[in-house]
Amino acid sequence: MKIIFIDPPFKIFTGFNNPLFALGLSYLSAVLNKNGYKAVVYEVDAINKNSTTDMDFSHEHQKLELYKNAVNDSTNTVWREILSTVSDYKPDIIGISVMTTKFASAIKTANLLKHEFTDVPIIFGGPHATLLPEQCLQVNSVDYVMRGESEKTILQFLEFFKGERNIPDVESLSHRSSSGTIIHNELAKPIENLDEIPFPDRDSLLNIKNYSSEDMGLIMATRGCPFNCSYCSHIFGRQLRKRSVENVLSEINFVAKKYGTIQFSFKDDTFTVDKKWITKFCEKIINERIKINWDCTTRVDTITDDLITSMKKAGCNDVRIGVETGSPDILKKTNKGITFDQITSAVKILNKNKILWTAYFMYGLPYETTQDIRDTIRFMREINPNYASLGLYSPFPGTDLFEEGINLGLLEINVGIDHFFSTNPKDYYFKDPTKRVKNLSPTEFNQIENEVQTACSNHNKKMSNLIKRVLSRKDSYFSDPLLVVKDLKRGIKLFQ
Repeated sequence: MKIIFIDPPFKIFTGFNNPLFALGLSYLSAVLNKNGYKAVVYEVDAINKNSTTDMDFSHEHQKLELYKNAVNDSTNTVWREILSTVSDYKPDIIGISVMTTKFASAIKTANLLKHEFTDVPIIFGGPHATLLPEQCLQVNSVDYVMRGESEKTILQFLEFFKGERNIPDVESLSHRSSSGTIIHNELAKPIENLDEIPFPDRDSLLNIKNYSSEDMGLIMATRGCPFNCSYCSHIFGRQLRKRSVENVLSEINFVAKKYGTIQFSFKDDTFTVDKKWITKFCEKIINERIKINWDCTTRVDTITDDLITSMKKAGCNDVRIGVETGSPDILKKTNKGITFDQITSAVKILNKNKILWTAYFMYGLPYETTQDIRDTIRFMREINPNYASLGLYSPFPGTDLFEEGINLGLLEINVGIDHFFSTNPKDYYFKDPTKRVKNLSPTEFNQIENEVQTACSNHNKKMSNLIKRVLSRKDSYFSDPLLVVKDLKRGIKLFQ
């Protein structure tokens, strides 16, 4: 039985940098291939990685208009590429990963393929499918929705497909009854022992020649996040589940040997939340003389001098932290549970240890004022990150801040499928996309948006920061000279 998992097109339409690979789908292909099926992962953005080199996300809101135009243009060559690739593979089942920002693209992909493969079941899975399965089943081309993590439940579905299991016994599955009523089967319990899951099957990636050695270095050591940020959904739940240090290092050694990977990237929400785990991880890398570099995302209140010193000795060369805002009022409303003192303390530790670091900032939260956003600009300049990653707040269903947006009259959850094709992904669920902030008129918001975007864009073009980034990656350049060319293209794009 042949299964194709598809990560629908997104960044290929905008030119944004598209690093790494489709991790979640590769976990599923690993499980299926281990159990006698034939599964591949088709990451559509990877068909031409050379076209996705833009690292400046400051003006993402405006550039996503290109995405909106592409999903409404049936003559775009990407859609013909999808149809051709799937036709060549001749799958028995099609699975499509759905993130909220990619929802229109996922729908377009499903409609395109259902028209060609009328008898092939199409399954939606991923974050958006987990949060809003009924909305996904409004799409006639979608036959089933798989909610939550699916390494075990996808096997149950295939047993049903082969007639070996009844549909009510397929956990986490949402589907239509014969009368059209939507039925949600019982949600499967989270997988307790993550070591039981096979490593992601990177060899199952179509267009594998388009991935660099660094792309293959994506790793996830934990699932779940114990924190309660108001803008964040908890797809894996709040209980932190960890792979063993030995299991993670086994994957690192395997990938390093097979793909020549030197630079690894941890996708965990908060990599250093368990200090005992990260300390053991670093000690083993040092003691076993594993020569790698790696980066991670974490929280400022988990950073200590001893920990960062140990991480650097173990090869950590890049740390990403969530700062979000420079406004005390807005920081409280994000419910991150951190303080500005903790942020500045973490920054001092990172600078002292000479580790490259990125700060994540948001703007456009429903309560913000012009002064709040200017406070973010001021604080960004004050802490002076090596890279300032700026994002316009996107309201995701299932979050506390989304519910507040509904209460403020800014958002609505019940929108039609056509809405996702006529609206910028950053504006989904807004009653009026020109009115996304309670206290600012559209004109005022456009003015301050341009101000904060320009400030972050100019900050990231500082030559001193670019030089630090290059020096932090020197080991990768020596290992894979093609990365030099790749980064050079990104640098040129940054100044265009």
